[in-house]
Amino acid sequence: MALRHTGIGVQEIADRLQVSRNAVSSWINGRHKPRRRDLVAFAMATGYPVRWLETGEAPPQDDPGTGLHALPGLDSNQEPAG
Repeated sequence: MALRHTGIGVQEIADRLQVSRNAVSSWINGRHKPRRRDLVAFAMATGYPVRWLETGEAPPQDDPGTGLHALPGLDSNQEPAG
């Protein structure tokens, strides 16, 4: 969802993270979990919180630790608005 809503393609994110397209596809499809550094880079590239990418749960709106507490595109259902 993060890629779709940001308009970033699988190959583009793979290039940005310097990983294979197959690696990104396996993360998206739930076959493998990304390394922490790749997950953080993915979050930075898409603007979505690491916690949301990991768990599907948005951080609290007032959580100063995320740096993304005013992130547009996350609704109360904790999925990007479309």
